[in-house]
Amino acid sequence: MNSIAIDIARRPESARGIAGASGLRTAPHLVRLDRALGELERARALVDQAERLRTVDARAAFELAHRSALRAAGVVIDEANRARRRRLPLNAWDALSRCGAHHRAWAQEVAPMVAERARLDRDETASPDLALLEEHCRRTRERIEGVRAEITLALLPELPAAVERGRD
Repeated sequence: MNSIAIDIARRPESARGIAGASGLRTAPHLVRLDRALGELERARALVDQAERLRTVDARAAFELAHRSALRAAGVVIDEANRARRRRLPLNAWDALSRCGAHHRAWAQEVAPMVAERARLDRDETASPDLALLEEHCRRTRERIEGVRAEITLALLPELPAAVERGRD
């Protein structure tokens, strides 16, 4: 695993060496960031695989692209649920539409892809619309990068200031 928190937990002697006698405690927001970035990396790998399969198995590629989009949406929804008393709906796209204006736009733009996935589920012999598949892959990749930036800024608000200080 690539998780810093898990890696340190496996090697307590190195943690004591870094933090001294007080021990090292990973801040909860860093653990959340690590998990979110891991999910986004898995989403990126799925959309990469979908793009490779586009010409070989369009149905499988469409499913992979859609699952990738669902993973990225799940990161947004998970973070939003932390700040709410009542959890968001279980349908990812309904939940996403309640997470703010640009997420609402994302939920609306994915509607044709959701309809296409439902059509493919109903008819095992159907092939996906290749233009829609290409658009799904492209938009999903863009959304993954957008969520990555958003979650990083939300969980590491001091990061931009530190980067700017490092440039001086």
